[in-house]
Amino acid sequence: MTTPLVTTAVLDDWQVWMPEKIDQYKNEPQMPLSEFVGSLEQAAKDAEKPHLAWLVGSSCNYLSRGILGKVAMNAKTLGMGLHWLCRFYPLIQDATLMKLDVNDDTARLVYKVLDPNIWPREQDALYTLSIFANFLKSASVDLFSQAKICIEAPKTEANAELHRHLHVPVIYSSSVNEIIFPAKFLAKPLNHENITSQSEIAELLKRYSQKNRKMLFIDRAKYVIYNALLETDVNQGFVANELCLSTRTLRRKLMAEGKSYQSLLDDCRMDLASRELTLAKNVSLAQMALKLGYSEHSTFSRAFLRWFGVSPRTYRKMMTGMVSAS
Repeated sequence: MTTPLVTTAVLDDWQVWMPEKIDQYKNEPQMPLSEFVGSLEQAAKDAEKPHLAWLVGSSCNYLSRGILGKVAMNAKTLGMGLHWLCRFYPLIQDATLMKLDVNDDTARLVYKVLDPNIWPREQDALYTLSIFANFLKSASVDLFSQAKICIEAPKTEANAELHRHLHVPVIYSSSVNEIIFPAKFLAKPLNHENITSQSEIAELLKRYSQKNRKMLFIDRAKYVIYNALLETDVNQGFVANELCLSTRTLRRKLMAEGKSYQSLLDDCRMDLASRELTLAKNVSLAQMALKLGYSEHSTFSRAFLRWFGVSPRTYRKMMTGMVSAS
């Protein structure tokens, strides 16, 4: 799997907190996403500020940079601006889910790094959600008083007071990071005099298409599976449909890169299972088996034993420090 990358423009906001990283990548357009996320965690730890990334994000003007920020901020309404932001977010960062879900009267702006091997990532979530919060507030200062935030990170002694710094309710151990707010605000006009031009959108489409063509097909398929595994029933038909392919073409493209669909699915299940067993301590093994698409707990346990050489129960105890690995 190709190393996920993020644009180094994000480092501009962190000059005070990690100048050595900025100097390291000053002449590079991108850097490994895992390194960026890890650097944010270390910066917050060194500063002894569990809400550091929120503070940094709330004071930055990242969305005003580049063509994507311009298109989003010059949209006619908040909803349209968020549409463009979600549509073209892969131009900023790889291996990431970014979407706007609207259900009845509720809107959810969702953000999640799809690679389960990039963890912990609490500061990355706070940084990104803070930037999005600024964008939402640009449409209405009242919006955030009616919002709440969900983060993947579990509640700990260090982050238990986040709500005091974010000034909104915070829900921990969520399946995604998101800002939940009333959908009525999506119709709010953005405060600007300019409008998004068709030439700017055409340029984004061109860049997006170029990036997709360069991306390994196996990576595209893997991100679809990561995204869907914990939310829906994943099968070949679903993955093929998400990639706008027939199932036959899906299998052919995967085999061209030396992978069968089943082996790719097993790889994704293995990655997610190892992380979930370490972090989701209150989720039963039966529940986890269902989340990963196994109809029977025993089938999941046999597959896990084949992958790791120990049972899921033993692995969980080892990773949470309850028994030794010997």
